[in-house]
Amino acid sequence: MGVTIRIGDIQRTMDNVKSLDGRTVQLLAQFAFDESQRGAGRHSKTGALFQSLYNRNTGNGRAVGHDTGRAPHAEFVLLGARPHDIRPKNKKALRWASGGKFFFSKLVHHPGNRADPYLFQAGDAALRNFSAFVDKAFKEIT
Repeated sequence: MGVTIRIGDIQRTMDNVKSLDGRTVQLLAQFAFDESQRGAGRHSKTGALFQSLYNRNTGNGRAVGHDTGRAPHAEFVLLGARPHDIRPKNKKALRWASGGKFFFSKLVHHPGNRADPYLFQAGDAALRNFSAFVDKAFKEIT
């Protein structure tokens, strides 16, 4: 790919470079978001993990991640967890539904889970394709 700058077009060229930067960031973030949705879709028991994904403007860029208010377990899916006991914090017992029935217990032995770092892998994949996104953004602005 060749770039030619004519002195008379320097202001237009600088404007294009600025928009190139913003468009490239948008393309990178959208790619990472789409890849993250595929990863979160593998964990579909309640749908909260998938629904908590966001791709938002940060003022000087974009952020792709999980809203932990919507899916507080996102960290444990991404990083994994060792086997551990779960006890009630504010009540006398834990409660959950299964098969149309409610179950109660004062203690649950959670077996832990293996990490599924799909969000980090999506970011890595976006960066591996960085030059393709720059090329695409450049073609869109010229």
